[in-house]
Amino acid sequence: MCNFKRWGVSLFFLSITLISCTAAKERILQKETPATAPKASSPETGNSYYHFSLAQLLANKGDTDGAIEEYKKAMKLDPKEPALYIDIATLYIKKGDNNAALENLENAVKIAKDYAPAHLLLGNVYTALKRDDEAVSAYKTAISLEPENPKAYMYLGMLYAEHKNYDLAIEIFKKLIGVNHESIMGYYYLARVEAERGRYTEAEDYYLKALDINPSIDMILVELGMVYEFEKKLDKAIESYQKALKFQPRNTNLRNRVGQLLIQQNKLDEAITEFKQMETSGNARLDIMAKIGLIYFEQKKYDEAIIQFSLALTIDQKAHKVRYYLATAYEEKGELDKAQEEFKKIPSDSEIFVDAKIHLAFMYQRQGRLNDAVKAIKEAIDIKGADIELYRLLASVYKEASRLDDAVKIIQQALLLEPQNAELHFTVGALYDDAGQKEKSMEEMRIAIKLNPDHANALNYLGYTYAELGINLEEALTLIKKALAIKPESGQIIDSLGWVYYKMGEIALAVQELERAIKYMPDDQVVLEHLGDAYLKKGLKDKAIEIYEKALKVDPKNTKLKEKLEGLKKTKD
Repeated sequence: MCNFKRWGVSLFFLSITLISCTAAKERILQKETPATAPKASSPETGNSYYHFSLAQLLANKGDTDGAIEEYKKAMKLDPKEPALYIDIATLYIKKGDNNAALENLENAVKIAKDYAPAHLLLGNVYTALKRDDEAVSAYKTAISLEPENPKAYMYLGMLYAEHKNYDLAIEIFKKLIGVNHESIMGYYYLARVEAERGRYTEAEDYYLKALDINPSIDMILVELGMVYEFEKKLDKAIESYQKALKFQPRNTNLRNRVGQLLIQQNKLDEAITEFKQMETSGNARLDIMAKIGLIYFEQKKYDEAIIQFSLALTIDQKAHKVRYYLATAYEEKGELDKAQEEFKKIPSDSEIFVDAKIHLAFMYQRQGRLNDAVKAIKEAIDIKGADIELYRLLASVYKEASRLDDAVKIIQQALLLEPQNAELHFTVGALYDDAGQKEKSMEEMRIAIKLNPDHANALNYLGYTYAELGINLEEALTLIKKALAIKPESGQIIDSLGWVYYKMGEIALAVQELERAIKYMPDDQVVLEHLGDAYLKKGLKDKAIEIYEKALKVDPKNTKLKEKLEGLKKTKD
């Protein structure tokens, strides 16, 4: 019945249960079941009793084979004593010889059909041999013979539960509680069955009843915590796990789970406290240090994070993921040289080598070290192979470095991988435009739109290009309106719409749309200049001058705009 996969839980939960079950279950069972096999009745003949006593002495000394031989001698002298068959069967079970045990127990129930202990143990052996129907029958017989014996109810209920006969299992476990109102195992297994079938409220209730009887059973506390997690009662889950940790202070899996739940609740300082209490060594300690470092990182306590990551690396210099975290912490702190140094230490055979190189490329790009960025991306491509996203990243660096031909070539390589990728056609079209190749640019935009008719950026780009060239203005208006319907809050597309109206001579509409665009992009030099042009066309020279001056503040090196503004001021004077 310990099949937690039915719950859909992680292997972590399974490991918690396995770790906590052994000691705790022993304590529970000792409250309800005897620690030893049933005592054999004294044989009537002296010789039989002698062999029986010697068998028990040998068994107590650990000489199982010798004990079995003495029981066989006793049984020859007293073949109708069922307790002898039970004792020898118990020894065979300890040896792992269930078939021999079965033979003796079947003989016992033939000799004494009303001897309940024989039927009970017979049921256990049938269960071990996976002869479950016969096991059910044996347990039912044991219950009919001794209706006050809780063990038969428990075993029968467990067997029903294993076969997913949940209603029958619950019926039997409730009978067990009827026999013994203080049965921890009865409440415990009722809770397990309810949890297995997803009735977590009922499971919680039964777990709590078991804990009312004995609040110190760590196994139940752990499983109750799991149920609380399913119910999204994370505070109660943490509380239950922490109670269990009082009995299992070295259970690193359980303490780790508490730490993870605290992280989910953003109780990061408490999570750190839990992780620091974990008594571990080697790789486990490295993992804990890394987790603590990540929490500090999340809190933007970069100095503390760097210390934890550095300590973890003293345990294992090949912990490349930890080194990646360390590099990122240095970067966030602004120590870029140290960050780059750590990223460079990650070898090419590491699973995060490509990520490290991409990160380096972005850092170099921000620093204006474009050749270094290109080199980093190419090293990533050498390891990962042809990859569209890496090609696009490389093209963006080439573009920034004004290496437009190289940028076009790399996107063309990407298109060989995915010729139907509309985004790639849009990208290469924009690059052609930057290179002054308008016809090629427009053709790529048309392909992008054909592949994806709702590609708002391609629709806008092609429409704006038509407007700039003063061609196909009606089509340009249609394209841009469609783009705006897809992205109604795009200041860039609204600017394009205003510019098309300007080119069509619809100046009032142009001013209206360009004023709206400015609300979205108040510091965009192009939009400001467009609005200035529209104001000027409408005869609003003062407004035009005001807007041109704002545009010039945004782009003070724009000589054409500066000349336009100076010329306008002269005509005004």
